[in-house]
Amino acid sequence: MTEATDATVTLTQFTDPMCTWCWGSEPIIRHLQTVYGDQIELRFVMGGLIEDFDDFYDAANDISEPGEVGPHWQEASEHHGMPVDTTIFDEDPAQSTYPASIAYVAARQQSRDKGQRYLRRLREAYATEVRNVNRRDEQLEIARSVGLDVSAFETAVDDGSARAEFQEDLAKARESGVRAFPTYHVDGPDGDRRVSGFQPFERLDAELRAVAPSLERAELPEIREFIDRYDTVATQEVAEAYDLNYGETCQVLESLVDDGDIRSEKRGNGYLWMSSSEGR
Repeated sequence: MTEATDATVTLTQFTDPMCTWCWGSEPIIRHLQTVYGDQIELRFVMGGLIEDFDDFYDAANDISEPGEVGPHWQEASEHHGMPVDTTIFDEDPAQSTYPASIAYVAARQQSRDKGQRYLRRLREAYATEVRNVNRRDEQLEIARSVGLDVSAFETAVDDGSARAEFQEDLAKARESGVRAFPTYHVDGPDGDRRVSGFQPFERLDAELRAVAPSLERAELPEIREFIDRYDTVATQEVAEAYDLNYGETCQVLESLVDDGDIRSEKRGNGYLWMSSSEGR
C-alpha cells in the first residue's frame, strides 16, 4: 500500500521471514531507524528464499532439507549475535518460506507500520520461539498481537490478494537481480545505491549518506526508552545501537531488570528483553 511520508531517503530490504541473515540484520536496521527516524522510509520486499524444500539446494552451505539448516543458523548466530533456537528444525520445520511471506504481505496491505511489526514478530517466532509461522493459527495470533484487523488479514490470505501482491514482490526481486538476502536498495535525492548481503551499520550508513547528505543523526534515547519503542529487543540490538560489548550490555540490562523496569526471556542461545509491563 502507499502511505504518505516525509522521508529524505528510502531504504528497501529484499528479504525473507525465515532468513537467518535477515534476522541477524535487525540490530543494524533498528540502529538506523533510531538515529534517523522519519528521515528514512523503510520498505521490505519479499524475495522468496525457499518455495519448496523438495526442490531446494543451497550449494554454499550444503543444505537440501530442513534438518540441515540448524548448524547453519548456529554458525550465523555466532557471527551476527541474534538469538536462535534450532529446535524448530527437529520439531516442526517449515517446508517453504512462501506462506509466511504471504502472511506478511497481508499485514502490509493494512498498514506499513503494522506490517513491519508483523514481520518482526514472524522472525522472532520462527527464529527463537520454535513456532512454525507457516501455520494459520500462528499467523493469526501474531496478527492479533500487533493490532491487525484479523478478519481482514485472513480474507487477504484466503482470497488470493496477498498472494498476488507477493508475486509482485518476487517479480521485483528478479528484475532487480537479487541473488542474496538481505539485499538493500538505497534511493535518495543524490541517486541510488545497491548493496548485497549482511552489512554492518557503517556500510549502510555510508550508502544512505551518499544519496542523502542532509541526513541528521538524532541522539540515542535512554536504553529503557529504546526497549519501550521496539517492544522486544535482543541483547545484540542494544549492543549495536549503544556501541557496547556483550558483557557491558548484559550488565546494563540486568540492572534494569533488578530495578523492575524491564524483564527478560531466555530464547534459544540468547535473551530478549521487554518492558516489565509488556504481556506476551
